[in-house]
Amino acid sequence: MRNMLKGAVAGVAGLMISTAAMAEDYDVGVVVPTLDAQFWNSYVDFMKKGADELGVDLKVLNADNKPDQMIKSLEDLVAQGVDGIIYTPYWATAVPGLIMARNADIPVILTDSYAEFDPQDANYPNYLAFVGPSDRDAGRQMAEALFDSLEPGEDGKKHIAVVNGTGGTSVAIDRRAGLQDALDANPDVEVVGEVDGNFVRDTSQSVFESLWQGNPQVQGVWAANGGTATGVMAAITAAGQTPGEDIMVVGMDLNPENVDAVEKGELLFDIGGHWLQGGFALVLMYDHLNGKEIPADQANVKLDLLPLTQDRVEQFRAEFGGVPEYDFKDRSRTHNPDAETAVFEMEYSD
Repeated sequence: MRNMLKGAVAGVAGLMISTAAMAEDYDVGVVVPTLDAQFWNSYVDFMKKGADELGVDLKVLNADNKPDQMIKSLEDLVAQGVDGIIYTPYWATAVPGLIMARNADIPVILTDSYAEFDPQDANYPNYLAFVGPSDRDAGRQMAEALFDSLEPGEDGKKHIAVVNGTGGTSVAIDRRAGLQDALDANPDVEVVGEVDGNFVRDTSQSVFESLWQGNPQVQGVWAANGGTATGVMAAITAAGQTPGEDIMVVGMDLNPENVDAVEKGELLFDIGGHWLQGGFALVLMYDHLNGKEIPADQANVKLDLLPLTQDRVEQFRAEFGGVPEYDFKDRSRTHNPDAETAVFEMEYSD
């Protein structure tokens, strides 16, 4: 299908044809780390909206939080001969996935977790672009909000626990680096314990419960994402205490349930909007398949994210309704030659 479509495009150069009709034949494969997390469901839902608007056949596969399943999913997509692949390379799957796709002449866009080399690398010409969050900056903002909410204990220290994400991923590494930036600037903050929650609720709840049992002096928790924060808050509640009062919690993702928790005062701070990255990547892939190459200066996108505190919830709901307006065709250079970029960053009006 991919080669046939390329030939058709080449044969009609200079003729007026329907881009929508062309797009009906494009198959784009998507692999996400897990659909147990609300974040990845939002990511997929936004991509499906884009696929409907652009006429793309989206094939979504779930790695189910298993490295071998991520590889198998990529193998399946290559075997199917999809026209393009968009995936999140957890568990060091960037290189093997890119090689598989390169050998099959399939273009790839990575999201959320990046490779150790930039897009459009000479060794991986099929690696078109990366779209993901500015994780380090977000991790720092989370930490600063948490530190500011705490009072020093009798020893003069503010005591926090850390629940990280999936070990070894650039996402977890960069968010933790942002936390470290804030720790370096705040020597009165002490990390009393640190665990990996694998970016999911149930694991985060259980590992935090164990950490907390051995460190009852915890005043606040830096949680690496939305599911992690939800698990931590569940552990606090199950112990008969109140998140946001007895223990402060910060998280990331702007999942609907976490927005609700911010509104209730249970979650001190959240930051996110980057589940939009999948939709942005879809527009870039769609344009590439239609012969619109991705400019080098737009190939490595690190999104600044939208912070949320309780006083901003009403404005957040009014201005974004949980999902910002986004016209996929208007953002596509295939449909709109004047489109400058597929990407936008969520910002408050004031």
